[in-house]
Amino acid sequence: MSDQASGRTGPPSRGAPNGSANPETNAACGPNPNDTHMLGATLAPAVIRACDDRLVDLHWFRTDWQRGGAMTGYAKFQTPAGDRPVVLKFPVPPRELRWMQRLQADQHDAGEVVPKLYASGTALNGYDLAWIVMERMPHGPLDSTWQGREWDHLVEALGRFYAACEAIPVDREPREEDWPAIVKRARQALRAHGVAEEQRWNKAIKALQKKLTKTLEAWDARDVNHWCHGDVHLANAMTRHAAPDGPALLFDLAEVHAGHWVEDAVYIEHLYWAAPQRLAGRQLVKTIAEQRKAHGLKMTRDWPTLANIRRALLAAAAPAYLHQEGNPQHVHAALERLEQTLGQLPV
Repeated sequence: MSDQASGRTGPPSRGAPNGSANPETNAACGPNPNDTHMLGATLAPAVIRACDDRLVDLHWFRTDWQRGGAMTGYAKFQTPAGDRPVVLKFPVPPRELRWMQRLQADQHDAGEVVPKLYASGTALNGYDLAWIVMERMPHGPLDSTWQGREWDHLVEALGRFYAACEAIPVDREPREEDWPAIVKRARQALRAHGVAEEQRWNKAIKALQKKLTKTLEAWDARDVNHWCHGDVHLANAMTRHAAPDGPALLFDLAEVHAGHWVEDAVYIEHLYWAAPQRLAGRQLVKTIAEQRKAHGLKMTRDWPTLANIRRALLAAAAPAYLHQEGNPQHVHAALERLEQTLGQLPV
């Protein structure tokens, strides 16, 4: 499996960019957010004006993983200390803008978590289009070029993220995940799509369903009065330093949500269930737990149980999300992980 995240196994929850028009303006007259050429040509001058003409040498690019009408450009931002390489992104989800602002280094004492934000806003030309101009990180995303230290840099960055978030009150409910429905849909998908090892899958999912009530009681009782990144993986971390050095900084904050930190930890781990050698023996969930403890953050004794619950749920969900994680190696690895964790669930 590549370092690029393969997609979320579980209820999809990616937020869509906020492309709605200003309520006082006719939406039909606004730029089409799916026409990236027109969007850039129409709104780039507005961004430059919003930056007091300090944004120069702007040129657009599009990555393989971008969807919809999101625009990304490289530019330079003029400061008293000289021009700084930056990345312009718009539209961005309001949540991403809010967390980029909250996690700036001058807003907390946890150390740097995200790239420096040079400019930002919530509207352009009268339209509700959030945008950011942030520091362009010269190295990354993290990958095997970092010779194994990429995991250390990622975990350390996640620890700083949790520490920085600790002082921010949790004012939202955790994600709603209808696990009984997801598991049921997974069993239906086994028949509909002819998934390999169908009998083993059915046996494992039936065994989970028998334990699901107690399992979900324990899961729903977890401490969710904290913030999770929601989309943390190597491709969402970069650094100012050439490999193998760090530290790394995190970005893509559109999935930050209330929850328990094991959600992030098991999510990273599950991306490599089919390629455990890539982790070189590292126990990521345990390492993240140790990093939280090093920051003096609250830890409860039930985290190993919660991690196994999350593993079982994500593994059982794999057949229901073949369009996201249909790689045969990953599906087989998910089956093995489900079988391994069944005996460790609450009874």
